[in-house]
Amino acid sequence: MMRLLAYSLLILISFGACKTQKKNSYKLHSPSEGFRLDSELDEISGLHYLSESSILAVQDEAGILYYLNGNDGSIQETYKFGKKGDYEGVTAYKDDIFILKSNGEITVINRDKDKKKIFKFKNSKGFDFEGLCMDEKNNRLLVACKTHGDKDKNDHIRIYEFKLKSKSYGKSPVYKVSKNNISRLFSPSAIAIHPNGNIFVLSSTAKMLICLSPAGELIYKEALLKDMFNQPEGITFSSDADLFISNEKKNKYPTLLKFNK
Repeated sequence: MMRLLAYSLLILISFGACKTQKKNSYKLHSPSEGFRLDSELDEISGLHYLSESSILAVQDEAGILYYLNGNDGSIQETYKFGKKGDYEGVTAYKDDIFILKSNGEITVINRDKDKKKIFKFKNSKGFDFEGLCMDEKNNRLLVACKTHGDKDKNDHIRIYEFKLKSKSYGKSPVYKVSKNNISRLFSPSAIAIHPNGNIFVLSSTAKMLICLSPAGELIYKEALLKDMFNQPEGITFSSDADLFISNEKKNKYPTLLKFNK
């Protein structure tokens, strides 16, 4: 049985504002709900909101798709889609579920789970991807790059597109955001699009959440409390803009946190 986590009110810590910064509407120091997840999800690494009562999740050690109850974090259903591997993101659109591997490989499963296809990121040597979300407006997936194959190019946050029509990656990043006004430690661990179109990118290494405009401009950045976000690796939004963030176990236990809009 999942236990509702009790969080005491903590003081919000924020980094110095940049010129583009605007107020964040989410109280990231005070979740509306927080759930301790099953130990099977110690390495939870990706989230996708399906409905009020169901959230998709993956963990980065096993090829298993999890359906979580959005009201208490419990595991409703599981589906084994592949072998052991480093799975880092999940999203869904229409009849398909998409699962990201750290090398950029994307597995596509139809909702009936009777068909599966795998698409690769070419020249993936040295690349590490850790974020996947659906960009319905542009008929594509956004894939966040944690580490670029060329180490000299890690001074920017790079986000690639996977085009749904051609089932292929674009040659160059669709977004390239300098880390100068963010943090040199910022490496994406998850990505999600808010219902208003803004792009949210989470970083476990920097313990930070940033918000980008649909054009890729930095709107604001916000530090995350280490005691609450022990290892933030998953992010998703409900259709009415509630925010969900998941944390891997690290030194504590895996959690699912909800922040009302």
